Parts: sequence; structure tokens; C-alpha cells
Amino acid sequence: MAAGRRILLAYLVYFCAIGAAFPYLPVFYRDLGLGLEQIGILTAIQAAIQLLLAPVLGGLADRFPRTRTTLPLAAAVATIGAAILFLATDFTVVLAGSVVLYGGLSGIGPTLDARTLETLGSTRRSRFGEVRAFGSLAFVLSTIAVGFLLDAQGARSLFWVYLPFLVGTVIVTATIPRRGTTRSMNLLRGATDFIAKPGIALFLVAFTVVWAALAAMNAFYSIQIVALGGSPGLVGIAWAFGAAVEVPFMFAFPRIGARVGTERLVVLGSVAFALRAALAALAADPTALVAIAPLEGLGFAGVFVGGVTVIAARAPAGLGGTAQGLFSASAGLATIIGSVAGGAIAGALGIAGLFGVCAAVGLVGTALMAMALLGGPRSGTVRAAAV
Repeated sequence: MAAGRRILLAYLVYFCAIGAAFPYLPVFYRDLGLGLEQIGILTAIQAAIQLLLAPVLGGLADRFPRTRTTLPLAAAVATIGAAILFLATDFTVVLAGSVVLYGGLSGIGPTLDARTLETLGSTRRSRFGEVRAFGSLAFVLSTIAVGFLLDAQGARSLFWVYLPFLVGTVIVTATIPRRGTTRSMNLLRGATDFIAKPGIALFLVAFTVVWAALAAMNAFYSIQIVALGGSPGLVGIAWAFGAAVEVPFMFAFPRIGARVGTERLVVLGSVAFALRAALAALAADPTALVAIAPLEGLGFAGVFVGGVTVIAARAPAGLGGTAQGLFSASAGLATIIGSVAGGAIAGALGIAGLFGVCAAVGLVGTALMAMALLGGPRSGTVRAAAV
């Protein structure tokens, strides 16, 4: 099987796992009796692990450019953490399982993205969205199926799907070959050099602000659907509806980016996030939260796929994993800020009040994003690769 097909299979399998867990873990935590502030703290700890480990694990892939073991090893660690969570009955065990789980997950996403960009090469990197679209498709199908499973069997049944697909991720990622440079890179120097490149620091700050607002909202979105009278199945439909919009947008991303500019798509994605938060703050019915879910898909495709592409276009040769690790670490920092602040704000103002605050913060992040990406000339590398 060619490397490209193995990568597609890896996205399909891995995002089937993500679709089984991401929308439903807050429901599982709530089912165990955890309070909103505990869920916020738990999410922050998970994100702190991502913040610390994502650059390290991404950098290790650059440091050892011929080894295949970084991806399957990370997936194996995540599988162990998920197994601990499956057996959890109290906050202490949930915390232990989460630490192990997110320690592994920190090394899967950014490394898989970097491996994909490595395989595509500099002339085809703008097609990353087409590859990533298969992951979103898998997320949609998995989320819908697991939602109905939870309706019938309860929140813990999500692990009946999550664990097997994490094991599958271990197996599939072990077969992906490397095509990286033979030159190993110094992790700290490489990260410092990349951040010092013009515009990168401001972009990462802007992304952190936008993602913090998104993280705060997403941590309580599923809970709000249930609180307004929705079922776990409706939670799955909401997340699947949003992700379904990602698929055609991601697949068309190279062509759209070539016409309007990748940087503009990132800014427009930030606007979509802020609009979703504002509308969610006004929602009084669970179906309203389902109806606005496509805005999350549009925002995610613009901000995440566009962000990965922008970062890849600016990363020096041999630093792809480090650059994507820093991007993922920024998401981790944002999640820490968003989840801790989100838990406190939700406790004080209610979840609808939290969503209103997220809309305001998202607009601030959008302004910073526009300054970072539209203040100067657009990336010629990104545009040329998309033509």
C-alpha cells in the first residue's frame, strides 16, 4: 500500500476514534457526577499536557527523521489512557486516565499532520485539506453511530468504539514510511528560530485567543444541549452536522485558497466561530444549537486547515514536526485558558452567559488574526502551491 493511502487510512481510523469520544466525554464526565468546574479543571489539565508534550513529540519526529515509531508509540499510550478512563468511577481515576490519554494524543495529531505534509511535499502541501477531509468524514459517521449507542447503552459505551479504533491507529500508523530529511534538528534551536520568523509570534497569539474562546464553548456545548432537553443522540447529530460541513470545504480548500488567499480563509473562519458563539448564547432550545453547528465546521476548516497550511508554508526544511507541534501547543494553551475560565464563567453566569463572553473574545482574536495575516503580503508559497 502506497504511503498516501496509508495516511488516508490513518486519518479514517484515528478520527473514528475521535468522533467516538470528543463530543461525548463531557457527557461521560457529567454522568459520573463531576461538576462544571471539575470538568473545566479536567479539560485544562488535559490541555496542559498537550501544551507541554506536543512540541516535544513533534520535535522528536524532526530529531529522528527516519524512525516510524513516534506515531504508533503515541497511539499506544493513548490507548492505555482510554482503558483507564473506561474503568473510572471517580474523579481521581478520571484524572489519571486523562493524563495518560492526552499524553498520547499530544503526539498523534500534530505528528500525523506533519507526516502528511512531509509526504505531500512543498509543491502539494495546499492539498492537505483534501486529505484531512477524510478524517472529518470519519468523525461524522462515528459521531452519529456512537450517539445512538449512548442513547441505548449509556455514556460509558463510547469506549466500546473508542478503544478498538485507537488500537487500529497504533497498527496503521506503524506502516507509514518516512520521507524526511536525513539531517536531525536541535529541538530548542529549531523552535526558537521558527517563532522568530516574521509574523509567526503574532499569528500564534491570535490563534491562541480564537482557540481559547472555541475551547471554552466546546467544553460545555454538549452539556448545554442535554441541559436544554436534548438527548445524547442529538448531541451526536449536532457535532456530526458541523463536521459534515467541513468535508466539502476541506476538500475544496486548495481551490478556494488559490482564489481568495489562505490567510483570508483563516480570518473568515475566526468570524464564523464568533458568530456561532453569539447565536448559541441566544439559543433556548437544543435544536437551535444543532442548527448553528455548521458554523463550527466552517470555522474549523478555515482556522485549522488554513493554520496548518500557513505554518507549513513558513516552516524551514526539517522543522515541519516542530512547527506543527508549536501550533498544537498553542491550541493546548488556548484550551487551558478557555476551559479554566470557561468553567468559572459558566458557574457564575450560566452556560449561555459563557457563550456570550466567548463571542466577544472571539472577535478580539479575529482582529488580532487579521493583523497577523492580512497586515502584509499574503504567503506566496501557499498560493503558488494551490495553483
